[in-house]
Amino acid sequence: MPLIHRLRLVGLCTLARAATIDGASIVMRKQLTLESADMMASAAIAEAKSKNFNDISVSVLDATGRELVAKTQIGCPRLIPAMARAKAGAAIGTHSSSRALKDKYLPEREYQLQAMTTIGNGNSMPFVAVPGGVICKDDEGDIIGAIGVSGASADEDEACAVAGAEMAGFKAQV
Repeated sequence: MPLIHRLRLVGLCTLARAATIDGASIVMRKQLTLESADMMASAAIAEAKSKNFNDISVSVLDATGRELVAKTQIGCPRLIPAMARAKAGAAIGTHSSSRALKDKYLPEREYQLQAMTTIGNGNSMPFVAVPGGVICKDDEGDIIGAIGVSGASADEDEACAVAGAEMAGFKAQV
């Protein structure tokens, strides 16, 4: 008989279900909600506006790398939304911020970073190691998604990403 627990956490829809099907256990995991993802993107844009940064683009991914929300201010050049998506993709694909990736691999291990970028792009998982992509964790430290921001300076992008994550009640891993 399945055991079902419903937990309501800020920004998360959690359904923990333990079931046995043909001897295999199935457990569902925490899921970032569309509402929280939208709140994150809107908060990141509000941060950019309040600090008079250049127009930005924001991409919010769930823990599986699926893009839930993408928002772009009108003044962004065409490449900027793809950069935001790639920053978030790098974060969720490696479970570390895009800044941490840059710091870890450049300049000494650039070839490894190029290999990760090539593999990511070859698998429809855009990947770029430039500050602005951060991991989002819940109060228990579980990764629930990532937010990527591009359009301002790299440091400003990262500040907007952190503001977006924190406004939705998550901890940003920079």
